[in-house]
Amino acid sequence: WLKAALVGWAAVGQGRLAGFQSPMDDITYFCRCDECRTSLFRGENWFHKPGTNYDLCARDFWKLPEADRKIYVNVLDPNDLGKQREEYVLELKQYFGRCDACRKGVFVGEDWYHKSGQLYDLCASHWRQLPDAQRSEYENVHKSTVLGDEKAQYILPDEGMQVSERDSIMCAFDVEGTLMPEAWLALQQKTGIEELKRTTAHEPDYDKLMKYRCDILRQHNIKIYDMLEVVKDLKPLPGAREFLDWLKPLVPRILLLTDTFEEYAMPMFEQLGYPSVFCNSLVIDEEGFIVGHRLRLKDQKRKAVESFQRLNFRVIAVGDSFNDISMMKAAEHGILIYPSEKVRKAHPEFPVAKDHYDLRVKIGRLLSANKLIFPKMLAPPPPLSATASSRTMWLLCCNVASFLAPEPWLAVQAKFGIEELKVTTSQEPDYAKLMALRASALRSHGIKLWEIVDVMNSLDVLPGATAFLEWLKPIVPRTFMITDGFEEYALPIFDRLGHPMVFCNFVEADKDGYMNKLVTRLKDQKLKTVEELQRLNFRIIAVGSSFNDVGMLRAAEQGILYRPSDAVRTEHPEFAVVSDHEELKAKILDIVGDKGEPKSKRARID
Repeated sequence: WLKAALVGWAAVGQGRLAGFQSPMDDITYFCRCDECRTSLFRGENWFHKPGTNYDLCARDFWKLPEADRKIYVNVLDPNDLGKQREEYVLELKQYFGRCDACRKGVFVGEDWYHKSGQLYDLCASHWRQLPDAQRSEYENVHKSTVLGDEKAQYILPDEGMQVSERDSIMCAFDVEGTLMPEAWLALQQKTGIEELKRTTAHEPDYDKLMKYRCDILRQHNIKIYDMLEVVKDLKPLPGAREFLDWLKPLVPRILLLTDTFEEYAMPMFEQLGYPSVFCNSLVIDEEGFIVGHRLRLKDQKRKAVESFQRLNFRVIAVGDSFNDISMMKAAEHGILIYPSEKVRKAHPEFPVAKDHYDLRVKIGRLLSANKLIFPKMLAPPPPLSATASSRTMWLLCCNVASFLAPEPWLAVQAKFGIEELKVTTSQEPDYAKLMALRASALRSHGIKLWEIVDVMNSLDVLPGATAFLEWLKPIVPRTFMITDGFEEYALPIFDRLGHPMVFCNFVEADKDGYMNKLVTRLKDQKLKTVEELQRLNFRIIAVGSSFNDVGMLRAAEQGILYRPSDAVRTEHPEFAVVSDHEELKAKILDIVGDKGEPKSKRARID
């Protein structure tokens, strides 16, 4: 009987094995690790936090403290997903969006509301917060056809082309009192006028403060030229320039947000190495008296932080006074430096740096613990039409390859002789497809990522590029360089150019060292950058060379092609074409005038 039983059990066992499906073979349920974005399927690599939509791969799960690990369950069975089970069905996840209010991922189902005809989406929670009239503009994405013509924009990115979370850092700084002495206090010290001791630390309302100052200056017969002479003698606060030099290679996105005025502050910007500067302008009468001021944008510091957050950056903001508080509150992390006692007491929530060395320590610690700089909820973007008629200051956005530096992939092609690498965005505008082609070609020839990086690190800037940027700084002291290339190429080039503002992507290698993934920091980042800068009341000159620059050129007030290929030139005759940096200088001067003043008031309206 024992033998018969064993035979019977064996038969049952074989039957079970024949019908058994390994969890790893089941792709019905799917998600991505919320830390590294790795694809997760049912099996030993998927850990789920019950009652939430938070999931980790095994690698990130084992990084957690033991007490936190106890909360998670390993998803070996669909029932391990609990009430969230249906939300992880793969067929429902072919389409993916993000709530434009809180950045939560949304999928086809009850939690996704889409604004017809636009790439604007909300989760159910934020949709319910809208007034009734606005809610009617949205439709629940209960099936993918609701997405209409925008459907293709929401296809879930595949493993080879990821979109990063907000993990790139930008640092925003006030100028006067933070990096430079207060210009008005310097004028007060030179003239002895007691009333000029009043600053934003005493009067938070900047309009009132400036009207007060204008009246005082006229009473004492002080003109803009007198102010300029004082500012020319100012030096950065002790350690400030060294601090910026230290920060630039660590965070190649440094922005000065100041309420000061371009007409007298240019010597300050020069002392600081001409970082990109957002500032205001003065109204000066024929006699040279300051009679008023033009705020480029009300509450510009806060709005700038919010714009760059929408461009997928996390922001560290540093200031000293009341007029810096709104940007510090909006930023992921705010730091006070040299605040008055009144400011310090009013805002104890911000850490205080006692000097620029202390500021270096505080920012260094934040950068070394990048994940601790948690992204804040995004502010909804205002319509482009809100600033269309009031944009005055010019700002330049440009591509890098073929304009300031050699085309990196042609350098790689020349090094290794791989014919497929001769294809660039001038021939193939689909960047995802192009990068997939490059990755495949490199793998087939046994070329690993470190070898590519070595080639790119050896590249120098193009002749005339550095001189052009030096010429541009006092003309348009706001330049954003935007490349679809990756950091390993971009950062050495920007170091050589000495430029502190670069937007780029990232690339990853697989376990064998081959280029595997291009991590796109922000889809359509060139176009979206132009639009956000227009929301900040700038008029944009955009310079590019290739098909992947066309969206940026179209959105800008002035689009210029720099030495484009015949294919690009033929397909886009609407753009001005220049053949070298000297022609570009002449074109820019024609647009802005030799003092940076706009000659026309063309503005785009969405």
